[in-house]
Amino acid sequence: MRQKRLFGLALVTTVLAVLVSACGGGGGTSGGGTSPTVAVAVQGAAWVAYQDGANGTWQTLAPSGGFSGSVPSTAPDGRYTLAFVCPGQKPTVHVVQATRQELPSVNFTCGGATPATITVEGTVTGLNGGNALVSIGEATTTTAGDYSLQTPPGVYDVIAVRYVGSAPNRVWLQRNRSFNNNTTYPINFAQADGTVVRVFDVASGALTVSGLDTQANETATVRILLQSGNRSSVVGIGSALNELTPIAYPRFPSGVLSVAEQFRVRVDTSEQRGVAQVASTLPSNLTITLPPPYGNPTLSVNSAGAIQFTAQDFSYGEAPAIGYQLSASASSGARYEYFITAGWLGNTDAYTTPVLETLAGWNSAWNLQRGEAADVALRVYVSPSGATPQTVWSYLQGNPAPSGFILRYATRRQTLTP
Repeated sequence: MRQKRLFGLALVTTVLAVLVSACGGGGGTSGGGTSPTVAVAVQGAAWVAYQDGANGTWQTLAPSGGFSGSVPSTAPDGRYTLAFVCPGQKPTVHVVQATRQELPSVNFTCGGATPATITVEGTVTGLNGGNALVSIGEATTTTAGDYSLQTPPGVYDVIAVRYVGSAPNRVWLQRNRSFNNNTTYPINFAQADGTVVRVFDVASGALTVSGLDTQANETATVRILLQSGNRSSVVGIGSALNELTPIAYPRFPSGVLSVAEQFRVRVDTSEQRGVAQVASTLPSNLTITLPPPYGNPTLSVNSAGAIQFTAQDFSYGEAPAIGYQLSASASSGARYEYFITAGWLGNTDAYTTPVLETLAGWNSAWNLQRGEAADVALRVYVSPSGATPQTVWSYLQGNPAPSGFILRYATRRQTLTP
């Protein structure tokens, strides 16, 4: 099973873990929630620990194998911290810090061994001089004839979009197609529309990315996906250098999609800014305006004792902030990941990571090492659509988001040597 990771700082971001024993959790959190417990389901972890309250006593929930159950959340401030380690050749330490009102449940699955892949290949016909974007789930390729894709065995939606010039004009769609072995799968755009395989004409839409920093040579990668339950498939992809390079995408006619299906648009830039949004339909023209850079925070590391990172000045040019990711990754492969909600931070404008290495069951092999440079990053998440920490956390784990969901993010990065 693949590890679900926070959708973060380079799209597989790492978010720092050296837990806050002296965490800057100031006053004024909305501590409460209606339940005195937090539901925890962490699968495949090498170690799980929990702290009730910003300064409460730590308890080890599981020395191995993960943990599933309810844990107490009775501290007056309503805060809690959950820490766990996903094993592997390069273990990752994860930390979640939230109030029980914001994040009443935490689900996470650590990945196992990289799954074996199968090959799906075939020939695309009926192109009429054009080419095709072929997607089996999120595995994609472009072709003017033959294609080959590698993907883990599973059930996918297969989507092929025919382009003539730069404009899409026809789509092949088969939902719930099971691929268990190497498979030959032909695609024919001249095929008649049916019930098992839908083949239909589409109009062309154009997505423009606004706000790229051309002086920094910032580029944007655009992915437009059809989201159907837990399945998603690419229907549009491209790169933007400036506002003069729109990305073409197909506009499905009415009656093709079910009520449960919707489109997810994701824009990520080389400067680690981005936008993700979900909608039931796509307009003829769509402009995604990037969030402003995240320039205010200062990141630092202590010089003695257990390694702790500090972030100061969380202020940002957009609101409301839902939460933050703080990450540190070393060249040796050590990784730490934090997800911190706005309610857990409260009114404080400084945060220091906790110390985990003194807790029962901790393995010193998970420690960062002094003298080794670490790529440290702080990402802010804002949502003009009213997304909550619970929906953001779920989305970052790869789960579908509701229609109307908008998440905007920007990142401050520094290289620090403990």
